[in-house]
Amino acid sequence: MDARLVYLFVFAALFIIALLLQKRYCIICDASTASPKPYSYARLQLLWWTFIVLASFIATLISSGQIPTLNSSTLVLLGIGTLTTASARIIDISDETNYKAAATAAANTAETANPTPAPEPLSKDEKSNGFWLDILSDKTGISIHRFQAFMFNFIFGLWFIYYTIKQLKEVTYSSSSDIVNGVMPIISDNNLILLGLSAGTYAALKSTENK
Repeated sequence: MDARLVYLFVFAALFIIALLLQKRYCIICDASTASPKPYSYARLQLLWWTFIVLASFIATLISSGQIPTLNSSTLVLLGIGTLTTASARIIDISDETNYKAAATAAANTAETANPTPAPEPLSKDEKSNGFWLDILSDKTGISIHRFQAFMFNFIFGLWFIYYTIKQLKEVTYSSSSDIVNGVMPIISDNNLILLGLSAGTYAALKSTENK
């Protein structure tokens, strides 16, 4: 079977699995007390790159019978997604702690002459406004840093998919290791820096979204 068809089948299977996991476990939603839970940009980014790299890896393995070696740029790419998600979760945990402390202080002073005002609910604990608004906006509406991060990752992801499908044309069980290892693209250092800066800006400004 043509390796490109294998890739499409693998991609479709992973997509269905992702939909089922989202429906059952809400894997791209924030750890929220709201119902329905809002979607998380950071988790979406991690799933997006994991999905793309895993589909490429599995399709290459099935088509060639060889385990492809991931180049360092792909590992950095996955690392950016992982660190973005971890940073977002750490920020949320910090905000939860501060919120609980403020709520406790407000409750303790409610009957006094100078009560402490109750804190506003955290953004992640507000009901979902729909997929696109959740991932692209904060409390003030559509935010440029979220839009920038989304567009860069979306465009690079589409390019990664296109390049992989193009290279899979040459992959068979008799292919050399060089051909197999060259299926996934090498992303230049400058482009990795661009994606890293975009992710860093998102994480830095996310820390202000609950303020």
